[in-house]
Amino acid sequence: MKKIIIILALLTLIIGYESLKSDESNSSETSVDYKDSTDQRIKEIVTNLLDFFPEGTKVNLKSSPMEGLYAVHIGSQVFYISDDGKFLLSGDIYSTQTSENITDTERKTARIEFLNELDSSSMIIFSPIEYQHSVTIFTDIDCGYCRKFHQQIDAVMNEGIQVRYIFFPRSGPDTESWYKAQKVWCNANQQQAITLAKQGKSLNSQKCSNDPVQQHYDMGRMFNVQGTPTMVTDAGEIIVGYLSAADLRDRLDGK
Repeated sequence: MKKIIIILALLTLIIGYESLKSDESNSSETSVDYKDSTDQRIKEIVTNLLDFFPEGTKVNLKSSPMEGLYAVHIGSQVFYISDDGKFLLSGDIYSTQTSENITDTERKTARIEFLNELDSSSMIIFSPIEYQHSVTIFTDIDCGYCRKFHQQIDAVMNEGIQVRYIFFPRSGPDTESWYKAQKVWCNANQQQAITLAKQGKSLNSQKCSNDPVQQHYDMGRMFNVQGTPTMVTDAGEIIVGYLSAADLRDRLDGK
């Protein structure tokens, strides 16, 4: 439903938009910060569109491999606008020469760029001394499969995988799951706290002023998280649901 609202908003915003010109070849991957655009119409379109996304969401305008289309990267989502401003495309573009899903490749790149900019101090991280892969996981304290996954956290690390937890209480703000996430974060020993919480045990943590739960939840919305656990790999791939430690390692190794 949210995607439909965004599309309708885009359609409304681009009415009267005549053209989006570029001096670069359409086959290039030129990225433009919309704030640097000299075209006031582009700024207005993007500024209004950002109202549908969490505060701080980044936007880039890029030329696309398809002549006549320009890509709009909003967070980890990709839309296309025709160069005459009359048409909006929400969907995937495939290369008939290589069968590559070009849009999916762009999404993965956008996810990687986004995750690389995250402050590691805003996450709860379980990491072996040396690791070959890293996964960022949207997790819910009360999610059954999130708890099942965390039961094997030592096995996951033994597979050479770093786990970076981001809170995504599916029930939303001001709910028990939300408060549990806050208590975990505000605990002096966050790793122990999230382990105990996922075992169904109560925590005596006091609330603190710097918990990132709202920020994490907004990130989940931007990544269109529908359920937990949702994993984002270091290659930008999305994995939804539970995997054993060995199966996760195989997936990350491309097996």
